[in-house]
Amino acid sequence: MDQTSENEFLGEELRVSCPLMIGPSRRPLTDPVLAQRLIERLDLFDDSQSRGPSAHEDEVAPEIQRLEHKLDLLLHLVAESLHPERPDPVAVTLSTCGLVLPAGTLPEDCDRVEVYLSRLLPQPCVLGVETPTTRGTQQFTRWTGIEGPLEEAIGRWIFRLHRREVAEKRQKVDANRSQAGY
Repeated sequence: MDQTSENEFLGEELRVSCPLMIGPSRRPLTDPVLAQRLIERLDLFDDSQSRGPSAHEDEVAPEIQRLEHKLDLLLHLVAESLHPERPDPVAVTLSTCGLVLPAGTLPEDCDRVEVYLSRLLPQPCVLGVETPTTRGTQQFTRWTGIEGPLEEAIGRWIFRLHRREVAEKRQKVDANRSQAGY
């Protein structure tokens, strides 16, 4: 990736690369307050989905564990039935300034994108973007209408994604060291 182009579109702020279901949208923009709340509540939802067994989880009644699994399944089924044709995940680099996508992900006249914040949530967050710029194999665009509390919520979401990425890399390094006998 051309570092100058990336800095031009994403700024000097924290950025994270991850697979994300994202695509062009004809839907109206998500209300900024609703988008902020959705992003802020997502961390609670994701933390409960991605955590391993906790120390006290053995103490949780089997009935409650079964209920949690049933709720997870129900959420998944509702998500699939309400919006079965979501875009495939693509490699995206995000910052609070904008995003970098594979070329051809968005049409040239795109002014908003659907971002599926979780595979279990059927409703995308529709955010405004500037007209994408294609350079080589990548598309660059900046967010529009993202300021104040929504910008802060997106920044915290990016930080959580970054922290998760660092933790996964650390686990891989630790696992490799364990296998090597260090």
